[in-house]
Amino acid sequence: MSPILNCIKNNKTTNKPIWLMRQAGRYLPEFKETKRKAKGFINMINNPKISAEVTLQPIKRFGFDAAIIFSDILTIPDSLGQELKYTEGKGPSLKKMSINEMIKIFPVESKSQKLLKTYKAIKETKKKLNNKTSLIGFVGAPLTISFFMLDSERKKNYRKILVLLKTNKQTKKLFRILESSIAIHAIKQIKAGADIIQIFDTWACVAKGKDLMKFSVKPIKRICGLIKKKCPKTPIIVFPRNVGSKYTKYIFQGLDCISIGNDATDKTIKKIQEEKIIQGNLHPEILFKGGKKLEKETKEILKKFSNSPFIFNLSHGIMPKTPLKNVTKLIKLVRSYKE
Repeated sequence: MSPILNCIKNNKTTNKPIWLMRQAGRYLPEFKETKRKAKGFINMINNPKISAEVTLQPIKRFGFDAAIIFSDILTIPDSLGQELKYTEGKGPSLKKMSINEMIKIFPVESKSQKLLKTYKAIKETKKKLNNKTSLIGFVGAPLTISFFMLDSERKKNYRKILVLLKTNKQTKKLFRILESSIAIHAIKQIKAGADIIQIFDTWACVAKGKDLMKFSVKPIKRICGLIKKKCPKTPIIVFPRNVGSKYTKYIFQGLDCISIGNDATDKTIKKIQEEKIIQGNLHPEILFKGGKKLEKETKEILKKFSNSPFIFNLSHGIMPKTPLKNVTKLIKLVRSYKE
């Protein structure tokens, strides 16, 4: 059993397992070369061989304890009928559509062939991984995906979009479609060979109080329930970015691990540890800058979680120009730490 699965399933870690969000990305020279040859991001995620190759690049270079399939959370709306495009320098964007237009054209369940490429990439990757390295499949949460769906011009005014979601009568129906599609996509990733599923709610921090419960916590809880119904033994990690004391709202049945940021207090951490595994929580900027502060912060995190099962990660994705030597140093610090 891989160190991460052993940590989540058996609450055991000899050493703390480590992987990094966005570990397959543009800080790697081999990634940039692959992207150049593929002529863009969309071509990479739509080609199973290239997707598998990119997924494995950080494993070959650093030997992380988990690989995460190279894909995108926006493949879901793309499969439902909202076309996904990628502009260099701006990133991914979706065809402009209103909520009412989405409800009109979206099927209750996606029959698109587009997502098959992700499952083929998972199968391709799984063949090349050993049993010590877990393969993580992933999905976006409805709130974060809906923000992208309603922000075709990439203005990132998500508070304004949240008001729209709260006032539009079709929002409930849209979220139910997304929840179903997300759960099915996760289940199919598991069937293809994913050992773990991570749910990204990158913009959960926009919703406060009752809105967080309505648009983030409860939809994720329903998705976890749907996944566990079909795949009860597959661990699920949730990443609700920067929700502070509200990380504890994600302590519910069906969820195995909560990925926290450096905004989580000791009180919040203690409450989560009573029931769930924690993943986290080095700030990406500290990894980017390296030096003595990287060593100090890493050791402090390891000391804090020394008496409990813990997966070492960042509080968000690795920054694009992060020096490779800093990643190597981080792995060495984590692997050599003695409790």
